[in-house]
Amino acid sequence: MNKKILVYGIIVLFAMTFVTAIIYYALFSASFTVLPAITLSECEDDLGEVYSGESYEGLECVLTNEAPSEREVTISNDAVEGIDVTYIGTLELTKKDSVWSPIGEPISVEYTIVGDSFEVTGVQEGYTAIYYKDEVVGLSGRIANPQPAISIVGIGNFPELDDANIDALADYTQAPDNYNQMKGAKLWIVPNGDLSEGVLNWANMANYYYETDLIQYNAEGQIVIYPGASLTVTPVYEIGAGVTGEQTVITTVA
Repeated sequence: MNKKILVYGIIVLFAMTFVTAIIYYALFSASFTVLPAITLSECEDDLGEVYSGESYEGLECVLTNEAPSEREVTISNDAVEGIDVTYIGTLELTKKDSVWSPIGEPISVEYTIVGDSFEVTGVQEGYTAIYYKDEVVGLSGRIANPQPAISIVGIGNFPELDDANIDALADYTQAPDNYNQMKGAKLWIVPNGDLSEGVLNWANMANYYYETDLIQYNAEGQIVIYPGASLTVTPVYEIGAGVTGEQTVITTVA
């Protein structure tokens, strides 16, 4: 019995000696402050007294991507049944010359960013809003190979996956465009007479109003904000006929 205890003690002593013999050549540590990638402007709002069966525009909120990489956010809310919330944005468009430089006075429209369906408001009489997708030919061949002018009526989420304006090489933040968002979809306003079965009459391209930034629409609220870009969203509350009493709707950006 004593021999077993002696052997066990020697093993423990050997193990302790081995552990204390380990030499650390160097140790290092890191300290840092983690910042939020997406920042949000102050946009708490009190609409006061409202009426059922009406729609009301809330306070605009600015989402900014402070990170050096793109971020996908999901915009959602906890509105009760009977209250529908749509998030809209504003886009300026201008006529452009043959080298795509803006000319003349810009126009402004509002468009759906998140909502059940995509809509554009503020389009002048005699004109139509279209989604112009640089498909197949890429960014350099659109005049020689015109792409379809896609109707926005009933359109699903866009930009669509085969749009050249979201491929790896697209970056509209560079000169001469200097856009806010580096990738996205192009919304154009064109005369009705220059549209024939989804084909544009490029002879009259000087009469079109072209995007000054790229946009997105997603019914599920999933929006990409690119590095350094900001997105201004304005909630619109559609109050159903059967809704009464005090209501609070919280919008979440996740």
